[in-house]
Amino acid sequence: MRHVTRYRIYPSQKVEGRLFTGFARCTFVRNWCLENRVYVDSCLPDLKAEYPELKEVQSHVLQKVIHRIVASLRALRAMKAKGRKVGKLRKKWVHSMEYDSTGFRLTGNRLRLSKIGELRIELSRPVPGRIKQIVIKHTPAHKWFVAIISETPDTPVPTTGTRTVGIDLNLENFSTDTDGRVFPHPHNVRKAAQRLRRAQRKLSRAVEGSRNRRKQRVRVARIHEQVENRRNDFLHKWSRYYVDRYDLIALEHLTIRPMVESLDAKLRGRSQSILDAAWYKAREFIRYKAANAGKYVHLIEPAYTTQDCFLCGHREKKDLWQRTHACPICGYTVPRDLNAAQNILKRASVGWGTPESTLVEIRTATPPIPAVQVPVDETRISRL
Repeated sequence: MRHVTRYRIYPSQKVEGRLFTGFARCTFVRNWCLENRVYVDSCLPDLKAEYPELKEVQSHVLQKVIHRIVASLRALRAMKAKGRKVGKLRKKWVHSMEYDSTGFRLTGNRLRLSKIGELRIELSRPVPGRIKQIVIKHTPAHKWFVAIISETPDTPVPTTGTRTVGIDLNLENFSTDTDGRVFPHPHNVRKAAQRLRRAQRKLSRAVEGSRNRRKQRVRVARIHEQVENRRNDFLHKWSRYYVDRYDLIALEHLTIRPMVESLDAKLRGRSQSILDAAWYKAREFIRYKAANAGKYVHLIEPAYTTQDCFLCGHREKKDLWQRTHACPICGYTVPRDLNAAQNILKRASVGWGTPESTLVEIRTATPPIPAVQVPVDETRISRL
């Protein structure tokens, strides 16, 4: 099993200068390869002979720069094959360095990098398993981090439990599940909007190239970083909550871009809330946590989950302002999002193949008791 853990590092002023020099050398190699259309690392010996300053960077670091270019080109080619409109790789500044297998050593709270030096690392938790790779990164908020990729020989044991839940991600709140549990939308961007507006106005008034402008740019970056940290914190707590309690988790396979780019006036004003919710990231968080725990995550198509009646299957179109599902055929009346969550679980439970094969029968044979939606306090979600 592969693990990725991130730690804060504190380089000295001398080591920090060497790191920035290394970023500059990696930037030169990347942009030179794009300009000359050379995508093989066999060009490095000749390039070092022509530019001796490249010898100041560990050889594997420069090789990984070219390998990342190749991986990006393959990703663009795959998207183009699917009919997506793609551009081309552009020249840019590199803000990270990747050490693969060699060139680093971790001893206690000291991390030593080849041709860089030694720096202090804050080990907030032990590194699991054997270290295979590390990535040094500098953020716009002027903070240094190291991501340590390690491997352990253990493999997750698939669960044999039968606890199931269906989760509906919606616009009214963040999510509603089949047990009636509602997680309110954290609205991190909205909470930081006033501070961000003031900081950006002050940045726009600063003189271009001045020291005050550089300082203010860092302040703006730290506000964005705080919003991202709060979002990740909420999503980690939310995903951990469900992985710890359920064996089968059913989610919608939402396509976010059409929802954001929709010309529908009703959705246009909610684009910020959709992007702030980060539903794709929430889905990926819950998927990798479930994989590590041996749990199951089923992604289903979201079509008609809101319109179909969970009890009788009657389909009736609803506007966004209609927050209650009231079936005119069978009279089943529940909150709109709860009905959608029940339909999601109903579709995912078909053919699950657990030892207890009566999941669908239990939930569909008898009219379910309408669950009462209970908001969940964010601070009460269990931490990692």
